[in-house]
Amino acid sequence: MIRPAALLAAGLLATAARANDSAAELDAGGLVLRREPGIALVSEDLSIARGRIGVSYLFRNQVQEPRTVRIAFPLPPIDGRELSFSALALPRPDSPNFVGFTVTVDGRPLEPELEERAYVGEREVTDLLRRHGLLLNPLRFAAISAAAGRIGAPEWAELVRAGLFPDVADAPDRMTEGLWRGEAKFHWLQTFPTGQEVRIAHSYAPVTGFHLLDLKAASRAAYRATYCLDADAAGLAAIRRLHAKAADPGGHLRATVVPYIVTTARNWAAPIGRFTLTVDKGSPEAVASFCRTDVRKTGPTTFRWEARDYVPDQDLRVLIVQPDSGPAGIR
Repeated sequence: MIRPAALLAAGLLATAARANDSAAELDAGGLVLRREPGIALVSEDLSIARGRIGVSYLFRNQVQEPRTVRIAFPLPPIDGRELSFSALALPRPDSPNFVGFTVTVDGRPLEPELEERAYVGEREVTDLLRRHGLLLNPLRFAAISAAAGRIGAPEWAELVRAGLFPDVADAPDRMTEGLWRGEAKFHWLQTFPTGQEVRIAHSYAPVTGFHLLDLKAASRAAYRATYCLDADAAGLAAIRRLHAKAADPGGHLRATVVPYIVTTARNWAAPIGRFTLTVDKGSPEAVASFCRTDVRKTGPTTFRWEARDYVPDQDLRVLIVQPDSGPAGIR
């Protein structure tokens, strides 16, 4: 049974915002592959810090022949229809690798392939966008706006009819807010030799969301249940103390949410032999809470949760609350 665990932890960076409203975080997680019963996940060490998530896996091939499988790391889907006007910024907005994903195998860097696709609903529009020199990530605003300026009127009308851009007849300029959904994943073929262990490590910058939080909202049962926010000194009471110390006691606190998908680990042969989660608190003034039990403080800025023979049944959402540093910037 999972019980609430609320910890003092670090505030994360506030995302630049497209508008002064809150931003939903974008879920990402670990490596995925087709179900492969011959390969066991011996251990997984997950580290969540201020602006970086790192994961180290130790795999073992348990069958009497080598196994070669395709491993993938899906980037969070980017839905322009939902996110174009949200207070959300990508960690590396000018790169297809917008989370700065890196991977090593047994300590050696690996360059995975990147597959990008784009959709309007369930209809794929990858080729249509590429034909007109448009990027597949709809939040790469500057590059899309520049490409839109080079597209002729008949071609632009085709893109509007295809649902890629708003149909605003009386707008003085073209509305270049992309309405498609970009999906991308890194992938590579990995060989697991017979009876040997392979260590794969990767890291990336999470696409965190933030929202302004007042005491009334933090006290709601649904909010507390989402983040396992207890009423004790490390949870809701700590948020009250943080609010009382704020420069503007009548204002809001800034709450950042760092998501991580752990349930994809079910594709391996057995439960995770040893799972370790480390959260770096960063600043002693902030408050964090997440739904795990028996969490230990291991240092001035770190907390740890461990499990044996772990079958993930709940993805992670780490809530970090800190004083509001002012209005979000407008992109």
